[in-house]
Amino acid sequence: MTNRNLRLLPLLAITLIVVAIAPTLLWIRDHPLLAFSFFERGTYNTEISYQITVLMIVLVVIAIVAAMTGKAGLSYLNLRNRDGRIRPEPWIGLKPSDSDSWNNVGRNMAVVITLVTAVVIYFQVIHGERITLDLFPGLPLIVLFALMNAFAEEIIFRFSFVAVVHRYGYSPYVAQGLAALTFGIVHYFGTPGGIPGVLMAAYIGWLLAKSMFETKGFFWALAIHFLQDVVIFIALLMK
Repeated sequence: MTNRNLRLLPLLAITLIVVAIAPTLLWIRDHPLLAFSFFERGTYNTEISYQITVLMIVLVVIAIVAAMTGKAGLSYLNLRNRDGRIRPEPWIGLKPSDSDSWNNVGRNMAVVITLVTAVVIYFQVIHGERITLDLFPGLPLIVLFALMNAFAEEIIFRFSFVAVVHRYGYSPYVAQGLAALTFGIVHYFGTPGGIPGVLMAAYIGWLLAKSMFETKGFFWALAIHFLQDVVIFIALLMK
């Protein structure tokens, strides 16, 4: 077997693992392996059961990536690396000036993406519905679920590809493309869903994989995804 084929095997392996996990997450949503009854509202119990189950899958993914990439791959879990030069991507709206970096563009993207998510969620989920604000335990749980979900999906759909692609010397575009493709397709059945959900999730998948590569860290991917998920869980759990 040639060196090229040996380099290709880890990439194929992690791609197959993520492709297998994606529909599994949808199945677990309706058939949780764990069933907790911590709260009076069934929706809270369903969500915490799902999130804890997925967290176990995430730990397995991290272990697999660690075995494939070692410290080089695990370094992308660093939350302190927040800055880095931005490679221009005019076709997705990224046209940074010479003075721009992830430290300031990350904040701007977080605001814009969260607002766009709020608009899409309003028309897909909230429009015509009545929202009931459950201050406790609703709001603390929304924050917890958003953080758990963002962390899990960033590990599965971004970190896995970025770490392997970096370790085996492939172009960052390979990880960004795989992240966009897998995250986009699975969101056809998610929230936001349908074609708008696919397009938005594919864009986010591409952008957040890019942020990991260029900052050599996890911060902006987690932060941007977390803010999105806060909006989504407010809509889903406060109906």
